[in-house]
Amino acid sequence: MFSATRESPPPVRHRFLAGALTLAGSLVAVPAAPVAPDPPAGAVRWLTTTPDDPDYAETQAPYLGMLEVPSAWDVTTGSDDVVVAVLDSGVDATHPDLAGRLVAGTNIANHDNDPADDRGHGTRMAGIIAAATNNRLGMAGVAWAGKSMPVKVAGPSGAAADRDVAAGIKWATDHGAKVLSLSLGAPGDDVVLQQAVDYATAHDVLVVAAAGNGGSSVPEYPAACRGVLAVGATDTSGRRAPFSNFGRWVDVNGPGQNIITTSVNPTGYLKVSGTSATTALVAGVAALVRSAHPDETQAQVADRLRRSALGRGAVATEGVDSSGIVDALGALRLPARPSSAAGAGYWITGADARVDSFGGAAFWGDGWGELEDTPAVDLEPVATGGGYWLLYEDGTVRPFGRAPGLGWLTAGQRAAGEKAVALAGTPGGDGYWVFTDAGRVVPFGTARSFGDLAAVHLSRPVVDAAATPTGQGYVMVADDGGVFTFGDARFAGSMGGRRLNAPIRSLALDPDGSGYWLAGTDGGIFAFDAPYRGSLGSTRLNAPIRRMAGCGDGYLLVASEGGVFDFSNCPFAGSLAGQSATGPVVGLAVTPRR
Repeated sequence: MFSATRESPPPVRHRFLAGALTLAGSLVAVPAAPVAPDPPAGAVRWLTTTPDDPDYAETQAPYLGMLEVPSAWDVTTGSDDVVVAVLDSGVDATHPDLAGRLVAGTNIANHDNDPADDRGHGTRMAGIIAAATNNRLGMAGVAWAGKSMPVKVAGPSGAAADRDVAAGIKWATDHGAKVLSLSLGAPGDDVVLQQAVDYATAHDVLVVAAAGNGGSSVPEYPAACRGVLAVGATDTSGRRAPFSNFGRWVDVNGPGQNIITTSVNPTGYLKVSGTSATTALVAGVAALVRSAHPDETQAQVADRLRRSALGRGAVATEGVDSSGIVDALGALRLPARPSSAAGAGYWITGADARVDSFGGAAFWGDGWGELEDTPAVDLEPVATGGGYWLLYEDGTVRPFGRAPGLGWLTAGQRAAGEKAVALAGTPGGDGYWVFTDAGRVVPFGTARSFGDLAAVHLSRPVVDAAATPTGQGYVMVADDGGVFTFGDARFAGSMGGRRLNAPIRSLALDPDGSGYWLAGTDGGIFAFDAPYRGSLGSTRLNAPIRRMAGCGDGYLLVASEGGVFDFSNCPFAGSLAGQSATGPVVGLAVTPRR
């Protein structure tokens, strides 16, 4: 996370990730196919989802098939309403396969409105995304019924200053782009880039960027920026390409070798390799998904792409990426996440910052696949609805949806080894408390401090906390069952000093806040002035209980592998048990009471 007072570092210049920059001889010229004559008068021809473009069957079909794009075309081929902005070296609007496939763009690098391509890289990316199709010419674009927006951010050298990339992101966002494709990058983060990405995602624009061609785990930006879908490349067998950067900051992968596309000087077609080309392919798939699901947010579309890739292909088994290969058809067909808080439901949070929503709980985004040095530990919904916060072990708090960003614990505010363990929000949604394992409480926004355990020598660490319904107090619990109350929170008893079969892991208040429940890692429940609804204390569990949440007249429990156990009158809405997960579950939260 960046501090608001942090000075921006000197501008970083990003190089375009063309295959030619990393793989000698990766650019292979392909002569242009002749333009077919018009059909005889009176003939009728029908567009099909098997393109008649000359280079499709022999060259494109294998790698597009790896992405399940041909099958996805049976659902959608894109839409004019979904414009993909290509932030690059410009685009040659006169290319026969791009004529009519572009909307008005701009030239940020030269401060004018002419995004002509003087390098060729941007033209290649635009062709992959939206080349004209079924015109018996050249190749097929992934989202052939959509449009591209050329945003020139670099000149002939292929270098782009961060300030120009950031300006291009904002310009494309303000001019109607729904997806941004950035086939450029370099190591070293920059607050200017992050602010521009935040601007785009806040305006419901999906940002897709190349992981880079260094064959390294060193993050490149903007791909590793918060909120960006980072794209790595595979070879023709589906394994990570030797040149592709990798790591848990990479979200998805796709084919990155011998990708045919449009070229300039001379006008025609060539084959390229690199994460640049892969990024354009994935941006095209993102356009298909946005076209088929126009009411979904950019966060939901990114989530579809990540979920469709999870565990798919050899990439996910290498132990370096949590991602796999994008499945366009799978992304289109995945069950929709709830797009608004429509009723009772809950969220499950993983240590990898992945958020899964169930029932009426709305999915507002997550930090899954993004570069974080610390695990997530809790999720707290805004009591007024419309968003939630994710808390990380280092005290970082990330807002999603309409949750306000109110601050986080800095390294200077934490003692050595101190960890954040829980977050609780105020009833008005404009404040929250961060609780640490040392029993400290740090308020943000309108939240007030009612005291903490900073001056107390604790025999065991605090593991969970909750705020009272009034927002005028809070309760903390240690793993030995000791309970500590502050403000208007009522002490109703504890397990402190008693023998436990398993450590206490979580706490939840009953609906009126007069009592509470404690949950052990073995599923044992201890009720204090709250109705006892059952437990798992005598049940053999596949994984330990990690969190509990009050719901209706009772409570829900979640285990570290995502199994949910319902001891309430709230409807059971599903779990992650038996599903592929990339990190242990650490959090459970229910939709706010209305």
